[in-house]
Amino acid sequence: MERLHQYERDEFINICKEHGLNYSDKRLLVLEAFLGTTEHLTIAALQEHLESQGQRLASDFIGETLELLCRYGYAYKKEFEGQEIQYEHRHIGWHHDHLICADCGRIQEFHNKEIEALQRQIAHDRYFTLLHHNMELYGICGECRKQRRPGIPLSFVLPGEEVVIERLLGGKKVQQRLADMGLTPGTTIEVIKASGPGPIIVAFRGSRIALGHGLSQKVLVSTNNNPAKDIG
Repeated sequence: MERLHQYERDEFINICKEHGLNYSDKRLLVLEAFLGTTEHLTIAALQEHLESQGQRLASDFIGETLELLCRYGYAYKKEFEGQEIQYEHRHIGWHHDHLICADCGRIQEFHNKEIEALQRQIAHDRYFTLLHHNMELYGICGECRKQRRPGIPLSFVLPGEEVVIERLLGGKKVQQRLADMGLTPGTTIEVIKASGPGPIIVAFRGSRIALGHGLSQKVLVSTNNNPAKDIG
């Protein structure tokens, strides 16, 4: 990998020379720091990484350099749902996809030959010329799943999660109101919307149910902590 990064560094210098671009020592420091990591980086994260190496550079300069790397094919600019803009390496001839944890924001890269082959086959069967693709799978990572406990309020659940109602809090009127909606212990529901203005929206038996945040606090649920259950 070090040989590849050295090649990319030298190649970048040559491209800068050919196009009359500034490739100062500071610019190369940003390039080397970026190539030396395997993570997806925000501008702030790369700035912190450089400072840990004793290099203090302005965030505007780092951002400008990253945009330059994107323009000349050395980096991708990624905008994952609900997260700051991040940058990742763009290695020639190698593609990967992403698993993104909707809870902690952790991003895992993966490459699957069978998935890649299936995508090409689908495009071929439809007489479609495939140029590029981007697959992002949102869910909950293993570490966050371990921290989940049964009996959490419905308002704490993430959109897309399927949960089972464990019990209902509140007086008889509140419990009867929820029961009239079909929300009783043992019922499986899917959370469609859990944040932002307006009510929490859940799906139950093909219908949408709107719950105010106060009422959703009365519904205690357990989440699916077995990844195998998600397959099928």
